[in-house]
Amino acid sequence: MDQNQKIRPPIVTVMGHVDHGKTTLLDAIRKTNVVAREHGGITQHIGAYQIIFQEKPITFLDTPGHAAFEAMRSRGAEVADLVVLVVAANDSVKPQTVEAIKHIKKANKPIILAISKVDLPDVNVEKVKKELQARDVIVESYGGDVPVVEVAPPKGQGIKELLEVIELVWQINPQPSLENEPLEAVVIESYLDKNKGPIVHAIVKKGILKVGQKILVDSETIAVRALTDELNLSLKEAPPSKPVEILGFKKVLEVGSIISDLTKTKSSEAQIQATTEQIIARSQEAKDKFKVIIKADVLGSLGAIMANLPEKIFVVASGVGDVQATDVNLAKVASSPVLAFNVKIAGAVKSQADREKVLIREYKVIYELISDLEDIAESFTAAKFEQKIKGSAKVVAAFDIDGKKIAGSQVTKGKIQVGDTVLIRSTDQETIETKVLSIKKFKKDVESVSTGQDCGIAFQASIDFKVGDIIESLG
Repeated sequence: MDQNQKIRPPIVTVMGHVDHGKTTLLDAIRKTNVVAREHGGITQHIGAYQIIFQEKPITFLDTPGHAAFEAMRSRGAEVADLVVLVVAANDSVKPQTVEAIKHIKKANKPIILAISKVDLPDVNVEKVKKELQARDVIVESYGGDVPVVEVAPPKGQGIKELLEVIELVWQINPQPSLENEPLEAVVIESYLDKNKGPIVHAIVKKGILKVGQKILVDSETIAVRALTDELNLSLKEAPPSKPVEILGFKKVLEVGSIISDLTKTKSSEAQIQATTEQIIARSQEAKDKFKVIIKADVLGSLGAIMANLPEKIFVVASGVGDVQATDVNLAKVASSPVLAFNVKIAGAVKSQADREKVLIREYKVIYELISDLEDIAESFTAAKFEQKIKGSAKVVAAFDIDGKKIAGSQVTKGKIQVGDTVLIRSTDQETIETKVLSIKKFKKDVESVSTGQDCGIAFQASIDFKVGDIIESLG
């Protein structure tokens, strides 16, 4: 690189397991109380902030730390130049730590390890290093190339050292500030504000974004109406590595979209207002799945939810913004609940939902919504299976007739017929599927038996069933 060439500020992503102190670290760096504004102390959206350290700016991209945010975290790693991996000294490597490493490796970004909570009793810094070594993250003291900084953000310990290491790593492989290149900025968040309209948060990668600048959005030219920084100060322009809020867009953009002179945004099904006919058609597609309608505050949240849906959940419609009367109408038509993440629900809409007997469930933390969906999917699957069971019987005796093992059974529910597909559930939780070959009642062959009747059942396959096993007919 030409030594006279201007260097742009580094863009640093901070990743780590939930509760390992990632946001608290950024809070100490920015000296702002971000944690107090977050539900459950978990970052809800990607945010970017720029600080000045030793007269040099550093941009921090704060990606959420919970597994539910895999999609956003992945995009964060792609935007960043460097990654600070936060691991708690009292907790060590956890599932989200492993997931973060996967994204960092995929994006091929330099890693700086910040071992947090070193001020707590009974911490084990060496355990952290060894467990990371097993994940191919090898620190310098172990012969690798990953620098380590021990931090205790609430006490300010290690903050200066971390910033110094970030500057040092950036100096090894800096990137030029391509201010004269065509504009390229990356959308890191986008949402609809009822007063300002669509708002886009972006980081400029090259070129300069200016107020009044005309850009193309999905074949539609718009002019940048206003630019503000993270402190809500108005800007006339934003150079490379600068995070900004942009006003002027006519619709919400998808996270990860590239803003340029020929801006291309991905089409978002979430922004299409579905008709009643479309909702009915979608509901009919659901078949053996549980139907839901999802509303979220921003596209980043919606994307994270959609990326983590259990298999048995079917989204009839989804969108960004507050729950509206139209959402309740669609939910009634689709016979589905509305799951609302971090959005408002007007009193009139709640009253309408009560009248129409439409369930609206509100959430402030995404992983709680995902957890509920997992519970719903499991219960729904079990309920669907119960509906399929045509009859049940309990094995009360086992005996042989002409070399064939027969299950002496008592029918406890419904009906069992010759030719039925049955599941035999043993007392040790094993399940075997077979068919009913024949049924005897008082030594006579019969075609079926019903609730309360005793019988002998022969199966198509040779099965080693025993007394106490349950026979369930699927018809």
